[in-house]
Amino acid sequence: MRRNGVNHGKSYAFLHAIMISLFFLPFIPLLAWSFAQQWRFPDLVPTVSERAWLYVFSTHSQVKDAIFNSLGLAAVTSLLSQVVAYPAARALGLYVKRWNKTIRLLLIAPILIPGISIAIGVHVLFLHSGLSDQWLGVLLSHLIPAIPYSIYLLYGFYAGYDIGYEKQFRLLGAGRLQTFRLVELPLLRSVLSLSILFSFLISWSQYLFTVFIGGGNLITLPMLLFSTLSSGDYSLMGALCMVFVLPALIIVIFSSIGVKKDLFEEKEASRVDPIV
Repeated sequence: MRRNGVNHGKSYAFLHAIMISLFFLPFIPLLAWSFAQQWRFPDLVPTVSERAWLYVFSTHSQVKDAIFNSLGLAAVTSLLSQVVAYPAARALGLYVKRWNKTIRLLLIAPILIPGISIAIGVHVLFLHSGLSDQWLGVLLSHLIPAIPYSIYLLYGFYAGYDIGYEKQFRLLGAGRLQTFRLVELPLLRSVLSLSILFSFLISWSQYLFTVFIGGGNLITLPMLLFSTLSSGDYSLMGALCMVFVLPALIIVIFSSIGVKKDLFEEKEASRVDPIV
């Protein structure tokens, strides 16, 4: 039995290593191109140059401002989407029974409808309301696709949530905030982290809404990346792609570490010491 367990462990580690390799494999050509001056057939190794990275970190490029704009929009979008999604998901999962499926279908409509149709409609609406070409307007437009994802992720948690834990805690004299902090939040933490991650990545990679609503006044990293694609500068394209992917990779890695830590803590908490 122990030998079989060791073999299963080795097989799992091998498959895990293959999956990690396949995940990072597409980034190898991008990294190589970012340091390439030229890369022509039949050369196996490109001519090395730091031109693209020097331009990315130079003071006269728009990359620095685009990174700050993208990070700011993504951070605020991920937080605000949770503020809106939390009460909606809790109500749908625990209290709303009538027309539940219809309401959830309406909430997911912004994901099902083509993005360019929504972007054009929102652009016309924001032109009349004075939110077009404004940072606030771009932020509100990013919330349109982010909130439905957050609601559905949190709804999956509350659909199987036992509210009896809260009732027992309230009977002991705890208030609503104390019940949320000590009972609900520890159980919700993993799903909430995933919801924040999804919302951040949706805003971070948003292009259509930023172009239509921002009107070119607010430059983000996806806008620079799309404009570089038509220039034919593969070195700069590779460098911008690496800058664009790096925050997402960091968030995914830290989130996976947090999820594994939570699972380990749950396993340790559920383990019962044998009676001697």
